[in-house]
Amino acid sequence: MLRIVTDSTCDLPREAIQALGITVVPLSIFFGEEELLDGVDIQAEQFFRRLDRDPNMPRTSQPSPALFARAYQRLVDEGATEILSIHLSAKLSGTLESARQGAEGIEHVRIEYLDSTSVSLALGVGVMEAAKAARAGAGLDEARAIATDVFRRTHIFVTLDTLEYLRRGGRMSRGQEILGTLLKVKPVLSIQGGEVVPIGRVRTRQRAIEDLISRCADLRPVEHLFVIHSTTPEEATYVRDRLAALDAQAAITVGRITPVVGVHGGPGVLGVGVVTAPDEQSKALAAK
Repeated sequence: MLRIVTDSTCDLPREAIQALGITVVPLSIFFGEEELLDGVDIQAEQFFRRLDRDPNMPRTSQPSPALFARAYQRLVDEGATEILSIHLSAKLSGTLESARQGAEGIEHVRIEYLDSTSVSLALGVGVMEAAKAARAGAGLDEARAIATDVFRRTHIFVTLDTLEYLRRGGRMSRGQEILGTLLKVKPVLSIQGGEVVPIGRVRTRQRAIEDLISRCADLRPVEHLFVIHSTTPEEATYVRDRLAALDAQAAITVGRITPVVGVHGGPGVLGVGVVTAPDEQSKALAAK
């Protein structure tokens, strides 16, 4: 029996996690010396309220190997003979290495790992497809190939309402933040090669939203669309409806970013993404 494991940065809706039997290992958030497990001890709503008032700048940490070991052993005890552990980009976190270390000493199971080279729902959609394949009877190698193909076709675009949290998290200088604020710049970011990269900037929030939608439209035909937000559900609904008009047949997933991702993006994060339609490489995989 194959089981799928991921981490809490996948940003998948709870109902999808439960329906597909996905195991989620949480990262940690620290406010001072207080450690909170992402999505377990603190939820998004609580986190963003606290972020606004707590004098401590939160920091994040990957799961411990022991946490992974407990998750893997629990699945083995439930009858798993294969485990595919899929995680956020190794260039953004040491989570994948913790997963490898956590598997040491776990017996009677084959455990393999996959670097999504991404994060948030760009990770989550591949995890969902692997879990669907496992539910349909696929083995580890087939589920891994399916997830890898989905990640190859996945594109994510994100805008931020403020540059403050990137600066506070060490991702940019104070001077860059001041300049961006003076110019009222709304950055547009993507993930390429496993790293966050700037791909554009606009002057207003509405223009940023239109830019995100336009980038998705340029990638048609698509198989799956997704929307993520931190504190603006009304914007997420608006964008979801706009994206739905791009392709009536495409699946759409809406999620809320995890507190761990929120540490670096802050309130006002809005992201969109697509999994492009299967190409010849995808069709060759499906025919095997």
